[in-house]
Amino acid sequence: MNTGDKITLDIASINSEGEGIARRDEGKDGVKFVVFVPGALIGERVVCRVERASKNYAAASMLEIVESSPARVEPGCPSYGRCGGCQLQHASYGAQTEMKREILLDAMRRIGKFTDIDAPPCVPSPDEWGYRNKTTLPVGRHTGYYERRSHRIVPFEKCPVLKPSLEKLMSDIISAHLRSGLKGYDERKGSGDIRAIAARCGECDGAERTLSGVVASRDLGHREFGVLRDIHQKLMSSDRSLVGSALNVKTSRDNFIWGPLFKQLCGGRFITARLGDYGFKLDISSFFQINAPQAERIFDRARDIIRSFGAKRVLELYSGTGSLTAYIAGVCESVDAVEEWRPAIKLMGENMERNGAGNVRVFPESAEGFMSGGNIKPGCYDAIILDPPRTGALEAVIDGIALAAPKQILYISCNPATLARDAARLAEGGKYGVTALEAYDMFPQTSHVESVCVMERRT
Repeated sequence: MNTGDKITLDIASINSEGEGIARRDEGKDGVKFVVFVPGALIGERVVCRVERASKNYAAASMLEIVESSPARVEPGCPSYGRCGGCQLQHASYGAQTEMKREILLDAMRRIGKFTDIDAPPCVPSPDEWGYRNKTTLPVGRHTGYYERRSHRIVPFEKCPVLKPSLEKLMSDIISAHLRSGLKGYDERKGSGDIRAIAARCGECDGAERTLSGVVASRDLGHREFGVLRDIHQKLMSSDRSLVGSALNVKTSRDNFIWGPLFKQLCGGRFITARLGDYGFKLDISSFFQINAPQAERIFDRARDIIRSFGAKRVLELYSGTGSLTAYIAGVCESVDAVEEWRPAIKLMGENMERNGAGNVRVFPESAEGFMSGGNIKPGCYDAIILDPPRTGALEAVIDGIALAAPKQILYISCNPATLARDAARLAEGGKYGVTALEAYDMFPQTSHVESVCVMERRT
């Protein structure tokens, strides 16, 4: 199989990025050759062009659907297929949730080697569209989202997975910034003024409140700061839900969004968002689940699990601003919460006080630093909760959990591959077994799946 070949394929399965997978016998030895086809669904026969080919696999683009899946639907976004944000808009919602359960199980079986594991049906999101309460758009020659597997920007037209108020606000911000004279950022040269724009919203007492943010590549001069201030003041006057705008300065050239310096452009810096019975103070940079109704379900479930353990002393790693912390603090004697992002640390202390969680101690350091810094002794915690970023937990974290030897581990994950890897590390030697595995659709229209994994000590 060579680049440029036109081939007909039968799609047999789907991968973690939402791509259709076809397998063909290639060569005299009958080796199974794998072809990945974005946009194809299980059971479809498609005509494709090979875009890249290697010894054992190829990537192809779809030219024609010969036999269509009953699950195929019309995508809801004009940028779908170019924008890399969504991968499954062409599939019915029921098909999406079934795919996500299979993506989770495949990772646990293939990567984690948990061959006898199973999971109930994926818990669907209360909202299939208009659920995202936060977004960040990179700014270059255009402002929008990145293409799939690239940093080429697709200009923002609309985004139906955003809350409608955010979708409109981002369009208004883009239009206003085009008149500012400030230039977008060139990643290759490291030049330009504005790297990204962001917005988040939260609902409290029946009213929606919104924050906006601008990430600059350098500390702007007085005139440039004034231009941005005027832009966002006008936006606030035309949008009553927008309560404040902040400038962030990010000079390093890595891919983390935020820099260490924040300056207020206008209005307030914080909003309050509610999850269930709890309220949380947030700034524009705070980590907070982007699908609040589904987050409530996951946190309710996590609290029930911790309650069923009867755990008294709980350690929570990657705590953010304390949203899950508040849920679990009410069902145990003490919680040690570990978080390294400085703005989140201050907010977590305030959020614990706001929600009456006086049994929480906050440790301002990285999870790996805490777990390897002399804080851990065998039996020091009854249960450990971790909700790491997509990259999963570093080896020092896994080693620290093994040393603490809690009776139970509750791992909340947004990446089945790193969950499977980390769960396999914890299960080495038969020390822990997986006793529950559940999939939740936190990100409809994408291939991403949130999961809750419970592990219990065997030895």
